[in-house]
Amino acid sequence: MDATFLSASQHRKSRAGRSFEQHISRLLRDGRIAFEEQAVTGGRRPDFVLPSLVVLKAKKRTFEEAMVLSAKTTLRERWKQVTMEKFNCALFLATVDDRVSSAAIDDMNNQGIHLVVPESLKKSKETCYNGKTNVITFREFFDEEISLKRPSCRQI
Repeated sequence: MDATFLSASQHRKSRAGRSFEQHISRLLRDGRIAFEEQAVTGGRRPDFVLPSLVVLKAKKRTFEEAMVLSAKTTLRERWKQVTMEKFNCALFLATVDDRVSSAAIDDMNNQGIHLVVPESLKKSKETCYNGKTNVITFREFFDEEISLKRPSCRQI
């Protein structure tokens, strides 16, 4: 009986995670952002590579020319898996988790991970996101990180 409930719970979490990725994919497509989903990069498979795997793997590119965006509905300790997705480029982790501790956010900052969260979570007094320099909203992600810092990710 416990195995059945555990299995149902895991399926629900898996569906939620996939739905979150599909929402992000839709935002990127609607924003006319070049990206590849689930690109295999030497045994690793980041959720989103911007603008492309070819650019990410290019030997003569700058730090700003590529980026990795991972998506996790909840973080717990799983955010540490994302550190393996560093490819000499900016690393972003999108989440809707409202229970991330201040210490975990600081640890992510030390690892070079920027969190991307909904505006409502960033402003909420119940979360630890407000005032953290490595936590940005989805709006800031699109307006600043892509449009201003990486215009080459824009599709024409």
